[in-house]
Amino acid sequence: MKKYFKFILPALLLGALYSFKYKSNERTDQPTAIAYYNFYHIKDSTQTGRLYSEDFILSFNTRESVYISQTRVKQDSTVQAILAAAEAKNSDVVDMGTYLPVTEDDIYIENGKIAIVKNTPQQRYLITETDDKTDWKIEKETKDLLGYTCQKATGICKGRKYTAWFTTDIPASFGPWKLQGLPGLILEAYDDRHFIKFTCTKLVTQGNLQNVKSINIPSDAISTTKKEYEQMKKAQADGFNMFGNDSGIVVDKVTSNGGNSNAGPKKKFTINYPLELTD
Repeated sequence: MKKYFKFILPALLLGALYSFKYKSNERTDQPTAIAYYNFYHIKDSTQTGRLYSEDFILSFNTRESVYISQTRVKQDSTVQAILAAAEAKNSDVVDMGTYLPVTEDDIYIENGKIAIVKNTPQQRYLITETDDKTDWKIEKETKDLLGYTCQKATGICKGRKYTAWFTTDIPASFGPWKLQGLPGLILEAYDDRHFIKFTCTKLVTQGNLQNVKSINIPSDAISTTKKEYEQMKKAQADGFNMFGNDSGIVVDKVTSNGGNSNAGPKKKFTINYPLELTD
């Protein structure tokens, strides 16, 4: 259901705009290939017709990778254009239109170790995950994806059993999200109930990738733990009403779209099928 909210601009949009600050980082390692993925997730197992969908970009070389939301990048660009137009017209009220919930985390993998960069309006925070490598079982079955011969593998990642299809034609041990550790790039993966699925839609292995975001972890990200970060976010949420309208610009209308393709009769939505069962 579409809902309309009145928000103070800084509280709503700084997080979305923050990703544009990446351009100021020092660059060292650049990707040698990029994979584009579509992700869908049935978060409520009692409503299997309600799909959450988002597009992602995996940039990588043979040693490291970064996985970010392409949907977020596009939405940020739209937000910037709307704000620039409002500023040019001297408008105090901005109609932002449809606002999609997006993944704010950037997932970095280097030498098999996973690091999550949490982007907030004030700062970026780095959470390093414990080493819990997936014990993949590689099988003989193969199939063709995007013109590449892919081999089947199964394993448990973050508490869920996944089937992954990887190609040794791209000798990089990465894949979408936190799926990694196979002797080739993962082009497709899904859990045993098919409630979670990652599908590679495009692969770029040639051309000039020098202008693509660096795959190094940002040097200015502050190291913290998941528990400490969640405590900080809770404190920020509790103090939301303390924000003042310093900018003088108010978001008059925002349409919130949860990414569900089917309207139909509405039923209480519960996230009872999370992406991760373990930390």
